[in-house]
Amino acid sequence: MTLLRELAVYLTILLCLLFGSSLLVNINDARSYVQAQLESHAQDTATSLGVAIAATEPDNVVVIDSMIDAVFDRGYYQTIRFEGPEGNTLVLSENDLELEGIPDWFVDMANLSAPEVSTEINHGWVKAGTLYVSSHPGVAYRSLWSKTQNAIWLFGGTLLLAIIGLNVMLSIVLRPLGRLEKQADAICQKRFEVQETLPKTKDIRRVVEAMNRMVTKLEHLFNEKVVLTEDLRKQSVKDPLTGILNQRTFDDRMAAALSEDNSAAGGALLVLQVSGLEQYNRAHGRKAADQLLTSVSKEMSESVQAWQEAMVGRRSGSEFAVFIPASDKNQAELVAEFCFTATSAMSFFASDEGRDKLHIGVAVLGGHISKDELIGQVDHVLRAAQHQGANCWLVQEVETSEEQPYRHWNDEHWQTSLKQILAGRELELFVQPIYSSSGQLMFQEVFTRLRLLGELTAAEAFLPMVERFDLHSEFDKVVFGVLADKMVQNNSSDSFCMNVSPRSLLNKEFREWLLSQLKAKPDVARRVILEIPERTLLVAGDKLAGIIRELQATGCKVSVDHFGIASRCLSCLQTLPLDYIKVDGSYVRGIAGNQGNQFYIRTLAMLAESQDVSLLAQSVEDEADWQQLQELGVQGGQGFYLGRPERL
Repeated sequence: MTLLRELAVYLTILLCLLFGSSLLVNINDARSYVQAQLESHAQDTATSLGVAIAATEPDNVVVIDSMIDAVFDRGYYQTIRFEGPEGNTLVLSENDLELEGIPDWFVDMANLSAPEVSTEINHGWVKAGTLYVSSHPGVAYRSLWSKTQNAIWLFGGTLLLAIIGLNVMLSIVLRPLGRLEKQADAICQKRFEVQETLPKTKDIRRVVEAMNRMVTKLEHLFNEKVVLTEDLRKQSVKDPLTGILNQRTFDDRMAAALSEDNSAAGGALLVLQVSGLEQYNRAHGRKAADQLLTSVSKEMSESVQAWQEAMVGRRSGSEFAVFIPASDKNQAELVAEFCFTATSAMSFFASDEGRDKLHIGVAVLGGHISKDELIGQVDHVLRAAQHQGANCWLVQEVETSEEQPYRHWNDEHWQTSLKQILAGRELELFVQPIYSSSGQLMFQEVFTRLRLLGELTAAEAFLPMVERFDLHSEFDKVVFGVLADKMVQNNSSDSFCMNVSPRSLLNKEFREWLLSQLKAKPDVARRVILEIPERTLLVAGDKLAGIIRELQATGCKVSVDHFGIASRCLSCLQTLPLDYIKVDGSYVRGIAGNQGNQFYIRTLAMLAESQDVSLLAQSVEDEADWQQLQELGVQGGQGFYLGRPERL
């Protein structure tokens, strides 16, 4: 029972007792008054009638009887009796006690008595007789009953108004408590809300002010942790001069993109080198050299903004790199042209001093290749560009033994093939387990494979084409439909994690379709985790929180993968009602020997735990890393060490 109801019940009982006691006292006073009136009325009548009888002849019974009848016929008396000197009854007038319209229970409760009063009648000095008079209680009962009814209506109405007013007053006075409850719930949901309107009640106002101070403090502490963790992340992954990825982080992320499980689509590695940096430093000073490098990194970062998956890093003092996953030669040439055009327009490279100091080499690969092999290939391309002398760029394709023929398909061929596959729902689903730190299966992540030219192809090979031809919503619909059918057919309690394109999630038509499917299949919704990439947090903006809550209302959960790559995403832990976050594999690989990443993940685990978000790790490849992750507070993980993908 709520405090409002308890107070209302207690005060209502108190008011009922007070009003009931007051009513009983009033009724009792009225009864006592009526009782006294009966006696007084009888005594007055006996006295006045006795005087009249005394003035007549004592033996004139007829006259006395007439006088008594005249008084008795008024109906206010129960009995009037005149007895002679010897006690014999000479005249007797008597009414029955009939009480019409008065409940028997009230008569029994009131229990009015009609006392019989007497007066002695003397004729001279001789006793002529005795007159006995008893008032009729019927009038008294009717009067008392009427007063009781009026009192009940009056007190009842007043009591009802008092109870209503009391409840209204309590609801107004205690309304801030409801806002306090919502404020506390908001804290549990990672929202720090401050009550702007303070209650007038002094005690409750102090409580609200204390709650506001606590909320402000918690928000401040959380923001401090976010800023500290973000600073640590920047120090760990960013180049201190240019602000882009440092060599170690760039190599780790490129290695993750080229790992065995997702490298079938290949990619393009661009390396830009500024020659003669030492001479420039001696001629113009270190500050000018640092400014030159900073400007180059800025121009490169701005040039590849159109490619959201692109990674920009500084590999050495004068060497910068860009890696674009799943890129073909045409895209690589476009990226190289953009970067060269932007950087060559800088004053230094446009001058005679720098006309032969800017060279770009790009290696484009298809199929599996290691990070070191790709770097070796791009170095050959860069040397070839430098041999040309003047500022230039050069793109070459890297031949691999596993190069896929579909990489040479034109756009029309890709579009036709993808539409046929989606129309026929020709998808094959694989799942990889995610285990908790205690070894329990949490859920399984779903990977989609397409059969192109008779061979199964990983998503990284065809998803860029799906996005290019704006088929992301149709693709996600088919994947969800196939997954839901298999979940119903398998009739198990396992949960599955499905990746959703950011563009699909932000598409109103797709979102309405997905919500209708989840509502129509509550058992499927309860076992589905919808996973979005980290970049969605930046693309969607403020409306993402509402979208996530709308999806969670159907029973499903929401996860974010590749967490930690983008900047400013830590603050999203405070505003978004996420269920899981998966830290990117670039932080996980080799973490057993990387103290910087250890500190970052430990802090991230603390922040996630404070927001009731489960922190998971991607790309767990060996036992040492898995043990270290568990010690850092990671609650679950996936990777080849824990389990390889298998057909669903």
